Amino acid sequence: MGDQYFEERKIANNTPIVIWWTPFTMDMGSYKECRNIKKTCFFTNIRRYRSQSNLKAFLFYGTDFSLYDLPLPRLDLEDWGLLHEESPKNNYLFSFEKIMNLFNHTATFKRESDLPLLTQYLTSIEDLESTEFLVPVKDKNLFQVEENLAPIAYIQSDCNTPSDRDIYVKALMKYIKVDSYGKCLHNKDLPKNLNQAVVSMNSKEFYKIIAKYKFVLAMENAVCDDYVTEKLWRSFYIGAVPIVYGSSKSKEIYPDTGTAIDILDFNSPKELAEYLTELNQNDTKYKNYLRFKRKNGVKNPLLLELMSKRKWGINNDREKGSYIDHFECLVCERLHQNLGRIKNGETKVTWQANKQHFGCPSPYTFSEEGILLNQPDNSNYVPNNFLTSYQFGYVQQKVFFDKYYNTNLTNLTYKTLHLETLKFHRELFISGKNKIDLK
Repeated sequence: MGDQYFEERKIANNTPIVIWWTPFTMDMGSYKECRNIKKTCFFTNIRRYRSQSNLKAFLFYGTDFSLYDLPLPRLDLEDWGLLHEESPKNNYLFSFEKIMNLFNHTATFKRESDLPLLTQYLTSIEDLESTEFLVPVKDKNLFQVEENLAPIAYIQSDCNTPSDRDIYVKALMKYIKVDSYGKCLHNKDLPKNLNQAVVSMNSKEFYKIIAKYKFVLAMENAVCDDYVTEKLWRSFYIGAVPIVYGSSKSKEIYPDTGTAIDILDFNSPKELAEYLTELNQNDTKYKNYLRFKRKNGVKNPLLLELMSKRKWGINNDREKGSYIDHFECLVCERLHQNLGRIKNGETKVTWQANKQHFGCPSPYTFSEEGILLNQPDNSNYVPNNFLTSYQFGYVQQKVFFDKYYNTNLTNLTYKTLHLETLKFHRELFISGKNKIDLK
């Protein structure tokens, strides 16, 4: 942590100290005044501040959260906060109720969290309505003939994911042409100047290439309600119809009803391909998917409300601040509210998260024909896949709560917890004797 290189300051007793236990912000120590409450908290990633009497909260970044590295034993006066806007595959621990109950304050992609980050990848309503990259349908038709473009583009280089998207796309390719530019199912090269680098994925040159396509596969690496990334918004932005797999609630935030295509609305890739082939040949019907690009614009009241009420900005918006700033201020405000209650002889309020603040289902898989398989039988051990990781997360948190959380243990190690988890995991899953309800 580098704590030994920094001299600890004495923080005034009326200023709550908040420690980022996982050093996400790299903030060695700074006072932050939150404008909406005109109160100050001291934020730091230096753990030595834990010894000061006005320590009030620990914050954790989800990807780096580990059960063997927590500020235990936990004191009643210490709040815990979770920031986790990334993919569910980064840490399956948050899929389970008792883990989420650890936290008092949350900022996740779920709209039920204290600071919902559902629209974290959407720049603005104006960008959705923009026609900067919109290619007329007649030109898209021409590109399919003159440049031999497929109706559909696929751009992925993360090829081993819990959503199993490549299996579905591979099956879809049997029935309709798909141009795949990324490392996954690669069959078409980008111009050499783009080099398929991450920065190029956000370049105007890349947008102009993908905008030539009628459809873009917008499939997330993991499936969870409200987990929506740039894949969806980029398709809308450039004026290509997204073919979606991810959040079951994504339809609720489309620019308008029927402006994207969900693969789960079709019984098979073959059925989807038949619909896309028909739509590819019907310009009038296709244009209706992009009607939000015309003068009427975005009509979805929920999306308009979400964006109008969003107080934080993206892309280094100094005026609004980031969602990290706003999460810190949410925690700071709540801490000061409770300090005021205690000062007035009132009972402090205790906030507690639940599974709805993040909890995601165990990974599903597709058959080779692209048919979504039923929820896996959790009594079966399937090695080397994401279901195993999910099962392991379940077992690890069970071992943690059963054996360690309510003890005075202060030196739980990775090795101790890992070995206990492996043993219990074998008993529950590899033996195949038990069916487990993973909650």
